Amino acid sequence: MESAPFEYTRLEGGKKHYSTSLGGVMGVKDVSKETWLFVSPHDDDACIGAGLWIQAALAAKVKVCLLVVTDGRMGYCQPMPRQEVVETRRVETYESCEKLGLDGSCVKYIDYPDGGLFSLQGRLAAEERPEIDDIRGFVGLQNAMTYHLRTMRPARVFVPTPTDLHPDHQVTYRELMISLFHASGAVWPELGAAIERVPRVYEMAVYCDFSGPPNLQLLANQEAFERKLESIAAFRSQEQIAKLVENVRGGGPYEYLREVAFHLYTPGDYRPLFGTTGQRSEM
Repeated sequence: MESAPFEYTRLEGGKKHYSTSLGGVMGVKDVSKETWLFVSPHDDDACIGAGLWIQAALAAKVKVCLLVVTDGRMGYCQPMPRQEVVETRRVETYESCEKLGLDGSCVKYIDYPDGGLFSLQGRLAAEERPEIDDIRGFVGLQNAMTYHLRTMRPARVFVPTPTDLHPDHQVTYRELMISLFHASGAVWPELGAAIERVPRVYEMAVYCDFSGPPNLQLLANQEAFERKLESIAAFRSQEQIAKLVENVRGGGPYEYLREVAFHLYTPGDYRPLFGTTGQRSEM
């Protein structure tokens, strides 16, 4: 009997739950009705951190979208004009996505300067950064991410863990988190109708460890694993890519996700620490 192409394990309540169904491990009856958004600070981050999850989602008929935040201009290994670097990386991105089975029409770009996201946090009037393409008269990551979240309306969002050392990864994570709340509220109506509910958020590891233990494991068959390796190798302009492919190969056909739980402040969560008012004693 042929084994399933993807096998999943979920850690919950100290127990392991196994499944060969993506919907089963995600806790939904029909995952094919969902849209998943992979937010990639750089064009190669998503295939490195979630190339197997992307394939698994596509196999389960999930609508998969990729949002690339930066233009890749700093990813050069030989002297060349900036625009040539950007164009080369763009071609490689579409080739990489094709290896995973992701159609190029599902790839969107914010297209902000690679290595320069720290100066594009928040939301700014377009005239403050005239060199940046605006969306509805504004620029900035919160403006762009709110727009794309409202346009794509994902059920789940995937982003590199905030413990990654690259500042672009850290900024992308922080700006996405607040943009999820912007997108679900009434603020900035020119960016589209508010999403009905905040998507579930998952961290993927690219270069550094997770911010906490992951709770989802995916084990893929060799065919899917080879496709992931080919998708990474598509970024051939990155001269160190062969070594990275071999490092990923050495880790085997596994990928992990850490589901992020949002905890909003409420005083009642802390009241038990101090007991009831009837137990007060004078100092």
